Amino acid sequence: MSIAQSVVIIPFYKDTLNTNEEISLQQCEKILSPHIKIAIKPRSLTLPKKVSSLIKLNGVVNFDDHFFAGIAGYNRLMLSQDFYGQFLDYECLLIYQTDAFVFKDELDYWCSQGWDYIGAPWIRRKDDGAIKAAVTGIQQAVSTQFNLKKNGVPNKYQFDNKVGNGGFSLRRVNKFHELCGTEKGRIETYLAQTAHQYNEDAFWSVEANRKKMLLKIPDWQTALRFSFEIYPERALRLNNGELPFGCHDWDQYPEFWRPIFESQGYSL
Repeated sequence: MSIAQSVVIIPFYKDTLNTNEEISLQQCEKILSPHIKIAIKPRSLTLPKKVSSLIKLNGVVNFDDHFFAGIAGYNRLMLSQDFYGQFLDYECLLIYQTDAFVFKDELDYWCSQGWDYIGAPWIRRKDDGAIKAAVTGIQQAVSTQFNLKKNGVPNKYQFDNKVGNGGFSLRRVNKFHELCGTEKGRIETYLAQTAHQYNEDAFWSVEANRKKMLLKIPDWQTALRFSFEIYPERALRLNNGELPFGCHDWDQYPEFWRPIFESQGYSL
């Protein structure tokens, strides 16, 4: 059986859509219409009625309701072989949560680059001078290597400039399916925690490669071309004024995104 290159996966967890979610879906259809788009949802949920007028779905895959009952359930789904096993006919999947937005169709390009995981990097809030940047780099490396913690959770240096957020992220399906089996012990340790530092994207971004490189993940500069999330104004400057493939959590930065979305035909 031949493997298709990519599929867009859109999670739904409730039977209504707000205005921002409608914008997200409308833009997904506008830009990513050539690609296969599949909704994932709780087994008991009926998709919102407006979905069919906003986006053409090629399929719907149901999972047990508990996977969508909260962040803990979603983390468990995104760290399970059962999830990735549903999409082994595809080389890559793009998680497109309903607070994501896509600017241009670069899905095939990013799938062809050979990375196993890409998401918006967790960039620092401000630019550092050369000396501070060097010191911070050492703090990041040491903190990650030895899993240094503060107040019982991984310290902030483990996340500085790491790649990256899972809400708009590309994942190589076969690799993720494999690691959800071989790394089950570490995954269960993460799932036993409730702090956001143990979310599923933290596992893939930080934990997976802590001792040994299991995932091919680009540097943060490359990942900025893929997606923005936090500090988008700085992200745009660091990306030489170029918008990325997409973004996530845009409704948290309305003043920054408003003129850009207006240029795309949307009023925030």
